[in-house]
Amino acid sequence: MARLSSLVLLSLLAGAAPVWAQQSAVQKCLSLPRGGATPEAEYCQGILAANGIGRAQDQAVAFKHYLKAAEMGLAEAQAVVGAAYQRGWQVQPDSREAAQWYGKAAAQGHAGAELNLGQMYAKGDGVPKDMAKARQLIEAAAAQGLAPARQALAELDQGGARPLPGSDLWNQGVARYRAGDHAGAAKIILQAAQAGYPLALYEMGYLYEEGDGVAENVAEAARWYKLGAAQGEPSAEAALGQLYEDGNTVPNDWVTAAAWYTKSAQQDNKMGEYRLGRAYEYGMGVPLNLDQAIAWYDKAAAQGDGKASYMAQYLRDNHGVDGSSRNAQEQAQLGPLIKRWFAERPPIGVVFHNAAERTAFIQNLSANEARGRQQAEHNMQQSEYDTCRRAGGDNCHPPTTPAPR
Repeated sequence: MARLSSLVLLSLLAGAAPVWAQQSAVQKCLSLPRGGATPEAEYCQGILAANGIGRAQDQAVAFKHYLKAAEMGLAEAQAVVGAAYQRGWQVQPDSREAAQWYGKAAAQGHAGAELNLGQMYAKGDGVPKDMAKARQLIEAAAAQGLAPARQALAELDQGGARPLPGSDLWNQGVARYRAGDHAGAAKIILQAAQAGYPLALYEMGYLYEEGDGVAENVAEAARWYKLGAAQGEPSAEAALGQLYEDGNTVPNDWVTAAAWYTKSAQQDNKMGEYRLGRAYEYGMGVPLNLDQAIAWYDKAAAQGDGKASYMAQYLRDNHGVDGSSRNAQEQAQLGPLIKRWFAERPPIGVVFHNAAERTAFIQNLSANEARGRQQAEHNMQQSEYDTCRRAGGDNCHPPTTPAPR
């Protein structure tokens, strides 16, 4: 049940100021000139250290750079330092210190900091409880399009910081699950889901998909994922997208899959970010775009997704041109050709609507490669035969490899 928690330190980066909006933080940092004593350069040193790019991964070093950039006035860094103090990352938890750093970033319009500080005012955590101030900050974050802020604002409209319906049942179910009683937990989480608790809707789908505490039933999983996705629950959106990508109890529809991945990723969900990165890498329901793939992989990597970190670096290194970036199905279809260096780049901008379309593309690529090899072998044998004949040889062998039709 590792997917229960959505609290991740660097998820604040999604609410950063427009300077980082067009690229992932890692891409932006790699494009900056080396050296310099600007706050952006310090912040980038933190980003690269946190992701282990160009050096060994070191979170303590990352925090030192974030703190220096924050002291130099960079809003993104101030928000990260605030989150570090709030959640005890590389420092002892200190709500007052967190609120001060959030306040500095919020004063510069950082949406993530506005949301977090607003929630602290709603709870009286590190600051005096002030619902008017809480609403002002959360509304400012929501006005910038930050999805969690819109949800927090809806909760305020329901009566302040009142828990969502089913939250007590959800907490009981989580406790039961962690105690090892998965079947008992599933029964309680089901009640939370029936009460409308968004994360419980997703979790019921997950439990049915995995057969964890309940009998495995992917069709039932899809039903719960759809209910959760309809409420905007990002994990449910990502999971539902995966079912459409696989064609598992729902149509094999990559456009729909990518649409759900996008909704999830736009809410800073790590699972959605990684899967949207894959969609862009392979052109699954979106135009194939390796830069976009790297950008979304970077966002997932910043939240601790090791596979996303690997894929982002892999695509940076060789841009996905060679066959080793292909998935298992494609490798099986390409067979011995897979280790060849393909002259063609991936079909940038092409959208594959389902697995059948991409399979046909790969099969056509394989056929073209085979025809090219056959033509080369035929030409070589023909040239040897022609040379032998011109020299008057009496043991000239005509081509055994026919020219491809």
